[in-house]
Amino acid sequence: MRIRKTRWKLAYIAGGVVLLFSLELAASQLFAFSNPLYALAANTLTVLIYFGGVRIFRGAGEPDQPPRSWWRMTSQPRAGFIIGSLLALSSAGNVLDLLSGPPEGLFASMLKATVDAALAFLYVRSSIRLRRVPPHTVQELPRFRPLKP
Repeated sequence: MRIRKTRWKLAYIAGGVVLLFSLELAASQLFAFSNPLYALAANTLTVLIYFGGVRIFRGAGEPDQPPRSWWRMTSQPRAGFIIGSLLALSSAGNVLDLLSGPPEGLFASMLKATVDAALAFLYVRSSIRLRRVPPHTVQELPRFRPLKP
C-alpha cells in the first residue's frame, strides 16, 4: 500500500496524533504519577508512526513498487530539511523541559528529546544524500482530456 495524495497523508498523521493522544489520556487516568513505561510506549509508538509513514508515503514521480532505499525518509530534500528542523526544535524544547521541569518527568523528557533528535538527524541526513544523488523518478503518464465537439 502506498499513499500519494496529500489528504490521505494528512489523515494518516491525524490518526497517529489521535492514537498518541488517546494513549496519553488512558495513561493519565490509570497512573497518578509519571510512569516510565508510558514514556517508553509513547515514544516507541511515535517512532513506529514515523517509520510507517516513511515507508508508505510516495512523492510525485516516485515509483510505487520498489521499496525506498533504507536511508531515504522523504521524496524531496526540502521536505526532509523542514521535518528535520521541526524535530530539532521539538528536541530543544524537550531539553529545556528536562532542565526546568519537575523531576518526575525527567525520564520522559530525556527519552522524547533523544527520539526527536535521532529522527531529526535521520531526516536531515536523508535530505543531504538526496541532494547529492537525485532520486530516480518515473515519468508521470499524460492525462488526456476529451476533445470538445
